[in-house]
Order: sequence, then structure tokens, then C-alpha cells
Amino acid sequence: MLKKDASEPQPWYRYLLASAGLIVAFAAVHVTLGHLQFYHWNITTGLLFAALWLFPQRWWPALFVATIAARMVAGMVVARLAGGSEGFLMYWADPVQFVLGNVLQPFLVVTGVLMLHRWGVSAGAPASTGAIARLQLAAAVSALAVAGKDVLYVLNDGWVGDVRRGVVVDVMAIEGMGSWTLLTGFAIKNALGNFIGIMLVVPLVWWVAAPQERPGSRRILQAGIRYLLPAAFAYLLLTQAAPQSQMAELLHLLLMVAVVVFAMRHGWRGAMVSMFAVSLAIAIEDHLGQVADSPIQMQLFIAVTGAMGLLFGASMDGLRKQATQLQEASANATLLAEELYAAASRNLQAEERERRKLAADLHDEFGQNLTALQTHLKLATPDFAASGRRPVLDTMFQITQTMRRNINTALEALRPAALDELGLFAAIANGSMRRLAEDSGLEYEAQLEGDARLLTLLGDTQRIAAYRLVQEAVGNVVRHARATRCSVRLRASLRNGTLWLFLDVRDNGIGDPRYIKLGRGLTSMHDRVLALDGRMHLGNLAPGLRVHALLRQRLSD
Repeated sequence: MLKKDASEPQPWYRYLLASAGLIVAFAAVHVTLGHLQFYHWNITTGLLFAALWLFPQRWWPALFVATIAARMVAGMVVARLAGGSEGFLMYWADPVQFVLGNVLQPFLVVTGVLMLHRWGVSAGAPASTGAIARLQLAAAVSALAVAGKDVLYVLNDGWVGDVRRGVVVDVMAIEGMGSWTLLTGFAIKNALGNFIGIMLVVPLVWWVAAPQERPGSRRILQAGIRYLLPAAFAYLLLTQAAPQSQMAELLHLLLMVAVVVFAMRHGWRGAMVSMFAVSLAIAIEDHLGQVADSPIQMQLFIAVTGAMGLLFGASMDGLRKQATQLQEASANATLLAEELYAAASRNLQAEERERRKLAADLHDEFGQNLTALQTHLKLATPDFAASGRRPVLDTMFQITQTMRRNINTALEALRPAALDELGLFAAIANGSMRRLAEDSGLEYEAQLEGDARLLTLLGDTQRIAAYRLVQEAVGNVVRHARATRCSVRLRASLRNGTLWLFLDVRDNGIGDPRYIKLGRGLTSMHDRVLALDGRMHLGNLAPGLRVHALLRQRLSD
């Protein structure tokens, strides 16, 4: 048994080493972004929010320490560049100012992250409309918390500074409502800056961390490079040419349209790419142009456009997903219907084969035996006559004739011989159905519409089904309708490679579909029609009843 190496680091050592590495790496990235970021949206806040959301909670202390250390280093660097060395740790007015400026930041940002955890919105989950809406709400909570802390920082220090302009304003020296107006603008600016910073970073992290969101990424990025970057460049040229005109406002609206269009085409990921492009264009515009006294209008434009674009893009993704699911369900339903049709068709074909075989057996066995019996009875006629038993012989002849008629009726029910001898329409128009109807006193009429040659394309199963449907309908008219007239109409047509056969049987009797119960005959008709991918409908003619059916046959079958 191997002994455990004493020099192997214990789990808590590995955790400390990993934490130290995380602190150094995160602090370095935080300080770098702090110097490179655009001043009106705080990317470092978004970086911290994304890291807290992405990493397990056991790594949060390391992220807190890294953030505090990074903010301290950034403050000291600013103090050294400005040439100041007074105050707490060479930069802050007092310890309270130090805590407000450095320590509280991660504890306030984490409030929104905790809300996401409570709602179950994780980095690996699908980016649905509801999840993105919750992300935006959580980002707003963190942004407002940080902005509130920044206001306390100003109130404790008494000065509001603009790093870009190199100007500081003594809040306490402003009389009346001016100080509150300045503080309110400062709070709104910081809240919007933190919100935009979070919404620029976190969706990107979501895109990378969620496996189901990665497919199609290259296509979206290529579209962004192909269309958005040239549009942003053209925007910069036009705004520099006419910086303070109505054209600039129109161009802002066109940027918003670009975000909406890209979100419609590529979903929430497209909205995120377009939001980056728009933010970059406006940031460059602000640096190239005259510095605005208040960037709030610009921040509101980015915040509203980005937030609505992400929600709209997520909605479009949801609609596309639903459309895909509906298409898949429709394809599965079509495939299932085709399988059911094929299975039903095979069952009907098997049934007809059994009927054919049984009809052949009946014809061969009983027909030949009856013929032999009748022949023997004819040969025995002199003997019966000589013995005075001729009435007995006549009775036996009647019995054999009745048996032959019954067998012929059974054979007709099993396999209509007229179909093979006359064809479908002729069998309906001139076969046993006409004799049945006319023997019952009905005026019988049969019509064929469309191309009669199409009837020759019907398969054996479809021909028999059509014949039996008309046979059953005419039989119901004879037995129940108390009608004086019965008409049958057939119409064949070819549609998209499928042969459509319409069957229409009408009478002028007392039938009413509202009071007709589905008996064995109607149920058999209905099931046979459905099995052949068709439809059947009963209609009230007042007076009379209409049986309308459609049979379809794929010619590739």
C-alpha cells in the first residue's frame, strides 16, 4: 500500500493558492479595465458582477479581496499621477472615505447576484426573455446600490470631481437647490454607468458560458463585422460633419433601429453585438467631440436601447425556438400520419387478400360441390319420378338454388366480381347496386366527372373501398331512407402527385344526420375512409341525406 506523500499540498493549501492566483489575475484585469474603460459606463462593475455570478460562492471572498485591492491600487496611482500625497493612504480624506470608495463596492454589487441565484438564473441556463428581464432587474438593483454609495462618498467628502475634465466642484458651497440638482445628476449618471457596464459584460459571459447559446456564434460575429462596424464608422463621420444638428438626433434613432433589426435577425446575441458597436461608436464620438456637461442623455440612450434590444432579441429567439418545435412536431405528426396510413393500408390489403382467398375457396369448394349435387339430382330425376317422390326432388332443387344464391351473395360481399369484370364506375353504374335500387322502386343515376383514365390508376384497395362505400350508402338508402331517387357521383382529379377520388351519394328520403347513429355500416365506412387518408361527411339535404367522401392515393405508392 502506497504511503501518502507528506509534501503533497492539502486541499486548503490548494484553495489558498488558487485564491491567491484569482486575486492577482482579477485585480490586474480590474485595474487595466479601470484605466481603459469609457468613463460613462463602468466596465469594472460589470466585470465584478459577471465574476460573482459565474464563480461559486466559495470563491467570492477572493473576488472581494481582489476588487478592494484593485480599487486601492487605482486610487494610489491616480494620487501619484496627480502629485498628491496627503490624506488617508495618500489619497482618501479619512478612513470613512476609504471604506466608501473601496470596501463597500463588492458587497453592494453582490446584491443583484444574490437575486439571480434566488431566481435560479445561472450562467449555464438558456437566455430566455424572463431570464434576461431578471438579469436587468438585478443589474438595476446593484447599480442603484453602488450609486447610493457614491452619493454618500460625495456627501462625506463634499466635492464632486470629473476626472476627464480635471474639475472638482464643492457641493457644500452651492446654495439653494443647486447642490441637490448636482447630486441627483451625479447619482443618475453613476447608476446608469454601472447598469450599462453590467449589461455590456454579463451577456457576453452568458454567451460564452452557456453551451446552448454557442451555436451560430461565428455567423453572428461575422455579420457584426460586415454590417455594424461600417455603420458605426459612417455614423462617426456624419456626426463629426454635423455635430449639433438635427442630423445627429436622426443618426441616434438610426442606431436604435440597427439594434432592433440586428436583434430581430440574430436574437439577443445580435442585440448584444449591436449594443457593443453602438456603445463603441458613441464613446469614440464623445472623445472626438466636445465634452458634454451631462452625459445622462447619452447613457439613457444606450441603457434603454440595449435593454429593449436584449429583451426583443430574446423574444425573437423564443419565437424561433417555438417555430422550430412546431415544425418538428408537424414533421413528426406528418411522419406518424404516413406511418399510420401505411399501416392501415397494409391492414386493408391484408384483409382484401384474405377476402379474395376466402372467396376463391368458397367458389371452388361449395360451387363445385353444389354443381355436382345438382348434376346428381338431375340424374336421379327418373328414379324419383318412378317412385312417386318428385316433390321431394323439387324441394332439393330449390334448396340447392337457394344455397347457390346465398353463396353468390357471400362471394359478392367478400370480393365484388363486377370490379374485375366491369371496372369501378361501370360496376357502380350497371352492377348489383343498380339492380338493388331499381328492384326497390328507386330511380337510380350514376355520373362520372373528371378524367376517367385516372380511375385506372387506383390501387386494388382504393377501388374496393370506393365500391364498398357506395354499396353501403345505396344499401342504407334502400333499407332506411324511404326515398324515390338515389344518385351517385364520382369525380377523379390529380393534385400534387396524389390521386383524389370524390364520392357523393344523395337521396330524397327522410334521413337527417343529426339523428343518425353510427352503426356498424357507417362506422365501417368511416374507418375505411380514414385508413386510406380520406374524409367522410354526412350532410342534410332537406329532404334527403348526402354521403360525401374523399379517398386519396399517393401515386408513388
